This record gives sequence, C-alpha cells and structure tokens, in this order.
Amino acid sequence: MRKKITALAMALAFSMSLGGVAMAARCKGTVAKNDGKQLVINLKKACSANVGDEVKIKVKHASAVEGC
Repeated sequence: MRKKITALAMALAFSMSLGGVAMAARCKGTVAKNDGKQLVINLKKACSANVGDEVKIKVKHASAVEGC
C-alpha cells in the first residue's frame, strides 16, 4: 500500500512540474529600441503576452567567422 501511495505522489509531482513548461509561450522578434531599463521589441507574429506580464529574455549574438 505504501509503494502505491509513493508512486502516485511521484507521478502527481512529475505531471505538475511539466504543466508549467507546457504553459510557456515562445515569441520571437528583434530589438527596436533600448533606453536603459525599457526595451522595445518588434515581434515576428502575434504573441499572447499582455501588459504587465513577466517575461524572460535570452539574447542570441551573431557569431563572427574569422579566417586567415
């Protein structure tokens, strides 16, 4: 009985952790303006983000190709 309850609790914890990942949306765009703490981004397509939503931004730098 104890093994069944433990297995059920582990399965519930695992499914709840995946729920947060499934709710995350991906929006792509380019930076149009950067004024200190304000950043204006032009999106490639419509995004479901609203004013006041908390976002996380990852910056991708273009890599330079160097040769002889």
